[in-house]
Amino acid sequence: VSADLNECEVYQQEGGPRLCAHACVNIPGSFRCSCPTGYVLLGDGKSCEDIDECSLSQDNCTSGSTCINTGGGFQCVTPQCPPAASNVSYVKTSPFQCERNPCPMESRSCHQAPKTISFHYLSLPSKLQTPVPLFRMATAAAPGRPGPDSLRFGIVGGNNRGHFVVQRSDRHTGELLLVQSLQGPRTIHVDVDMAEYLDQVFQTKHLSKITLFVSAYDF
Repeated sequence: VSADLNECEVYQQEGGPRLCAHACVNIPGSFRCSCPTGYVLLGDGKSCEDIDECSLSQDNCTSGSTCINTGGGFQCVTPQCPPAASNVSYVKTSPFQCERNPCPMESRSCHQAPKTISFHYLSLPSKLQTPVPLFRMATAAAPGRPGPDSLRFGIVGGNNRGHFVVQRSDRHTGELLLVQSLQGPRTIHVDVDMAEYLDQVFQTKHLSKITLFVSAYDF
């Protein structure tokens, strides 16, 4: 009786190409690939594709929260405006944006607080090749009002700030780059602001609060 060759082990030992994106299962005379929970095996028999629970309505998010698809699962998010403090208060203008209420004329701290706060959610695979652009911020001139003649971008908060840089891509746009690979599963927060200047005088600023859901897998 001939012993069955374990293709999965042989390929692993020889350092050959990965037979499977995730797990290799030895079966008599052959092998098959399997995917982790939340993924489906593609037609090539080895690649795994994430199941989008949100678009398939397989989530259990309550009304008032939004389903965000992540690698292998989903998250229910409910962005909140910051609580009112001194002369600064915000109102929700969409599920993912808050706008500052009008400031008292004399309140400098209010004018320097972000005019808008927006919330963004990105799903990333683990160990992504870097550098990779993740997010762009741009300004748009309001009708009848001169647009800013310069913009300044900065990372102003979050955990793991050392993994990111922010740079200008053109006069009206800045982008957030991932410069150090992230090993999942983990959730990373990074806050980026964009300040507008006209004739070197500060006009207003906008804050983007970005949440990255890094999956456990590199596919």
